[in-house]
Amino acid sequence: MAAARPLNRIPAFDGLTFGRLISPPPQAAINKVNHTAFGNSARWRFQPGTYTTKQVVEHVAPLLNSLIAELGQDPPGAEPSRKILIDGLRSCLATTGRESTLPIGDAINMAGESARKVMAKQAQRIGSLLVRCAQNAPPPDVTAPQMTVRSPCEGHVWTREVAGLLIGPRSNGNLMQVYNEWLHQVVLLRDGLLPFENFDEVRLTIKQEGTRPVDDIRSKFLMQIMTAQVKRTTVVDVAKALTASGLPSGGYGFQYGSGIVMPLSLFTGSSSILLKYVPATVDDSNHQELLFDYENKDYFSVPRHEISVDEVTSNASSISSTNSNSVTSNPVFSSFAIENPKETDCFSQIRHIKLHGSFEDGAQYSVDVGQITRGLRYAYRAVDTNCEDGSAEASSFALHKASDVLSLPDLVTSTSHSDGVRLHVIQAGSGVARMALLGKLYPENVVLVNGEKQSPTSALGVGKGFGPQFVIIGGDVVG
Repeated sequence: MAAARPLNRIPAFDGLTFGRLISPPPQAAINKVNHTAFGNSARWRFQPGTYTTKQVVEHVAPLLNSLIAELGQDPPGAEPSRKILIDGLRSCLATTGRESTLPIGDAINMAGESARKVMAKQAQRIGSLLVRCAQNAPPPDVTAPQMTVRSPCEGHVWTREVAGLLIGPRSNGNLMQVYNEWLHQVVLLRDGLLPFENFDEVRLTIKQEGTRPVDDIRSKFLMQIMTAQVKRTTVVDVAKALTASGLPSGGYGFQYGSGIVMPLSLFTGSSSILLKYVPATVDDSNHQELLFDYENKDYFSVPRHEISVDEVTSNASSISSTNSNSVTSNPVFSSFAIENPKETDCFSQIRHIKLHGSFEDGAQYSVDVGQITRGLRYAYRAVDTNCEDGSAEASSFALHKASDVLSLPDLVTSTSHSDGVRLHVIQAGSGVARMALLGKLYPENVVLVNGEKQSPTSALGVGKGFGPQFVIIGGDVVG
């Protein structure tokens, strides 16, 4: 009897089980023969298979090696051709400079953690890895045939040294295209890895055209990065290009043959725009590729439930303790469920993920995980210092149990000051309760407060200035 596969657990949900870990498919062997032979030359192609990032670079290395072999021996005292060409790649992958294919390095020093800044950091980390992989790729094989490839001009700017080498007397028109294809394959690999926080771990499903599928989404993605208007659905679509290209556009995560890809925020409790790859499966149906989509495409149009006020206080110290049993309630049972959308048939590749739970008092809840990701994205984080303008003493706080809020219908909101309440305070004694509340509250004026380090008044001064605020205390991710 085969041993049971280990469970996949998510820290931000108190280690709640989310599928089972798997062994990714075997990595494709790196063969010297990854081309179609035509007499003494060969037309380059990629051997389809499952690859790591390092292996992809190794698999396009024959293009570079063929180019170096065709250039012939370097003149005495000249800089080695291999170094010149790899340095050209380094310049193209850089985030600053004349040859940069993603000139966003200025964002590194910007305040905050904008999507542009996150992608600039990603580009630098990935670029450094790819250059190291190129440097360590297998050396040229003198017996390998000359590679030919049709590579349209992609507009990459060569360094002056590369231009001098490839436009000089040792080169020819075919070698220029070979270099262009090698360069573009690696640049596309960089761009296709940008969405992944753990880009060095993700397993890539590569077809005969190599990383070229990224071309279809690249221009749109780079334009969003350059204009600081990165959409999360675009990030997910870019992630699919080299993993699950058969899935439709949209969604917030997906499953494919080598694992699952989900928002990093679900693992860390942050608002990160990045994704995380995990070698796991959450649905063992006949569909190897599944798209995890939002239950409600437009949450703004979802019905809302106006919360009632049962208890009001102006004493912040009375609700600062996260151990107060009168206001703290935690689920006694929680689990994830994979569901088919009601409007689709059994052959659909789309799934909804729900977080179900129940409390000791019998209250039950069901929250869409997609909506939780929205809650994390739009939630404000409380400041470390308390409000100093005197408004804390003048504010009224309404206390709510998590079980009471989560058992309400629709998305919960508060739009009126008529009851004198400025802050609706909910104590989440666990990560599961915190995440469920983020998926239940309408994501407009929700503030997260660290239960051990901050008081409810630290929520004052952040968020929108109109309407009451919802304050979730506690349930922070540890570690």
